[in-house]
Amino acid sequence: MSEMTLTPEQREQLKRKLERYCEQHFELELEQFDAEFFVDFITEQFGPVFYNAGLDEAIRTHMAWSERIQEEMDVKKIL
Repeated sequence: MSEMTLTPEQREQLKRKLERYCEQHFELELEQFDAEFFVDFITEQFGPVFYNAGLDEAIRTHMAWSERIQEEMDVKKIL
């Protein structure tokens, strides 16, 4: 997997969400660079886990639909 990159807009959105979350749940006000470094950490450490989980779900969904299509095709076979 190549390195995950976020657009500047995505980074800013995540940073703001993280800042709000920390303020609401921990009464902790993050400085700008703290929030940015935290977003980087989450992206680097958790991103691959979420990415792989998404791929696994896509594979399961594909397999289920493939089986369904195969069943439909078997029903239409001329005997």
